[in-house]
Formats: sequence, C-alpha cells, structure tokens
Amino acid sequence: MKDGIRYKMYNQKEIVLVPFPYSDLTGIKQRPALILSNEEVNKTQDLICCLITSNPSKEGILIKNNCFEDGNLPFKSWVKPHRIFTIHTSIIKKRLCTITNEFHDEIIRIIDNYLKRR
Repeated sequence: MKDGIRYKMYNQKEIVLVPFPYSDLTGIKQRPALILSNEEVNKTQDLICCLITSNPSKEGILIKNNCFEDGNLPFKSWVKPHRIFTIHTSIIKKRLCTITNEFHDEIIRIIDNYLKRR
C-alpha cells in the first residue's frame, strides 16, 4: 500500500501492458513488458521488467506459442532482454498473459550472461 492506495499484486512471468517511453524520450507508447522480478521484489510494488516488441531484432528472443502458460499476445513478439527497467504497479494498464517457467529461465540466463564480467 502506498499513500493509502492498495495496488494489485503482479507476479513473475506475467506480461503486462505499460506506457513505455521511446529511448530518446520523445514520446510514450503502450507496450507489453515481462515481469522478471520475484515475489520478494514485487511486494514492494516496484517491478523489474523487460521490454517486449513486435519488431524483430537479432538481440530479441521470439516468444513462440509454446512459451505461454496462459493467454497469448495478439502479435508475433520478441522479448528484448537488454531493455530492462523498473516500474511501479500503479502504471500497469492490464495483465495480458503468463509465460512458462522454461522460457522465463531462458531469458534470465541471457540477462545473466549480459551482466557477467568479460
């Protein structure tokens, strides 16, 4: 609860719709985002997420139909594990779907690899 307002609890592996700024900060677009953080972090109402896009890119990871635990996305989509950000639950527009444990683990392995010292 923040400022006397009770916010919905969101979970790791959920894909949610959020207002996301362009990287040059010239505007905002509604985009899906994958919640990476676990319950320990999520109970603070701040969530660690990564961007999902419908634009294919070499660093993006395609979300195949078998990657969904429940629901799906309306467009062919890619997780961009190098685009990590933190959001407060109050700006989430809605919950869209959930990915599988296996797909979540794959994304975490890639992010972990990005953060390793070389």
